[in-house]
Amino acid sequence: MRFAVKQARNQIRWKSDKDAIHLAKRIALGHLPPTATLTDYEKIINAVLNSNRSKVYLFYYQSKSPYPTLTTKIENSDWVVIINLDGIMETAFPPEDLAGYLSDPAYRYVSSLEELL
Repeated sequence: MRFAVKQARNQIRWKSDKDAIHLAKRIALGHLPPTATLTDYEKIINAVLNSNRSKVYLFYYQSKSPYPTLTTKIENSDWVVIINLDGIMETAFPPEDLAGYLSDPAYRYVSSLEELL
């Protein structure tokens, strides 16, 4: 997991053609303004990945390998960033209720980002 986070911090990488799809979805859902660019979206992702205040979880989805998940508050909104074990982006979004979202038993708290690294 430490490797995945370091990889993502070093460079945000998306699965082929998924960056534009995720950006469009965040704009459509009102998570980002209509004028937002991929650079704007990735600034938020970078802020989550580089904040020592970020909390780190493992998300276990359908018995597959866990997904490192980081959360922190960015500009008065809680954001979630989910990557795979290779450090490639899965998604990033601001849930309506972070505590409720993380109460799903598929999420297991690991530590703060500062403690992990």
